Amino acid sequence: MPGGQRRPLTAVGTLDVGVVGCGVAGQAAATFLADAGHRVAVFERFTEPGPSGAGLLLQPTGLSVLRRLGLGDQVERLGARIDGLLGLNHRKHVILDLAYADLHEAAYGLGIHRGALFGLLHERLKHSTARLVTGVEIADIEHDGRRATVVDKAGGRHGPFDLVVVADGAHSRLRERLMPQARAPLYPWGCIWATVPDEGKFATAPGMLQQRLRGTTTMMGLLPVGQDQVTLFWSLPTTALQPGRPIDVEAWRTDAMTLWPEAAALIERAGAAGGFARATYRQVTLPHWNAGPVLFIGDAAHGTSPQLGQGANLGLLDAHVLSRALAASDDLAAALAQFARRRSSSVRFYRQASHLLTPFFQSHQPLLGLVRDALMGPACVAPGLRTMMTTTLAGLRRGWLSANKLDAEGRYPLED
Repeated sequence: MPGGQRRPLTAVGTLDVGVVGCGVAGQAAATFLADAGHRVAVFERFTEPGPSGAGLLLQPTGLSVLRRLGLGDQVERLGARIDGLLGLNHRKHVILDLAYADLHEAAYGLGIHRGALFGLLHERLKHSTARLVTGVEIADIEHDGRRATVVDKAGGRHGPFDLVVVADGAHSRLRERLMPQARAPLYPWGCIWATVPDEGKFATAPGMLQQRLRGTTTMMGLLPVGQDQVTLFWSLPTTALQPGRPIDVEAWRTDAMTLWPEAAALIERAGAAGGFARATYRQVTLPHWNAGPVLFIGDAAHGTSPQLGQGANLGLLDAHVLSRALAASDDLAAALAQFARRRSSSVRFYRQASHLLTPFFQSHQPLLGLVRDALMGPACVAPGLRTMMTTTLAGLRRGWLSANKLDAEGRYPLED
């Protein structure tokens, strides 16, 4: 098997598992479970599954999960090493300046295009025993508390399954049906993005995620994503991102050049391409992780704003912890309870921290921008605060008062 030896069957025995969604969390979960010997079917609404979204930042957490899947070497070749985060305001005052090396000299993140990560996970999934069912949009899940049947939009029924894993993203409609008490408000800010060549090595050479900000209404980011390319992000209110509403590229180019003239070549390439994609986000809070044998993971369970760069990493950790919880328990309900215990504290922290932090970067509250500019730069050099901020960036927080540590090689130690 790619990624190493087949793992032994889990303690709960062989399960029939349905996975809804073929994104990062869904594919990782399906592969782990298939490798463990479960009978897995993955349901995807598109006939040809493909990536959705821009470049993303893999933290030490997500990288460790990908290594466990046997994808470490491939993801390193396709991505770009990121050594830290540098954010300046329009006056070039430091807002954020964090380095992974503060945690361990060998620590780093990895910028990668979502399409490249999707391709790696998809090939890995196809080399597992999981069965991929495409062109089927799951509209409902029926369960009696013990087994579940997924129902597609055309009325077709699939299953029953001992466990259904829902990983259909932050805008999940299944979450609305099965957990109506869940909260998932749309963030008032999203972004446009484009991936362009970095021929002059403006962004890729420093190996940093860079940001420029003016107040709380103007923010641009540059993330190297490998192959001498960089993903450019530009913050916009959600009202400006409605389908069918045109993006004023000329106005954007003028604003971007004013904010970040040193990035002119990248701005020109993005403007000339004219193919900006749009992204909106939800703040997802579930009352509990599962409804009987139906478990939510990834953004469907805990979507946040992208401010802390944790979405894909949290989803990858969900997938790994689920596989280990099933391996450690001889009862499915007990395994799901163990999964919830192991994931809840960290996910709660990142949900809360993202919710608190985002208005300082994206809002119509100028006072928050002034507070950010005055306090965050000094916080980056205050010993205790810098450690908390860096462990937050690296995905290591267990909660507000504790964090995991990297191992002797600067990697995140996965729990078994």
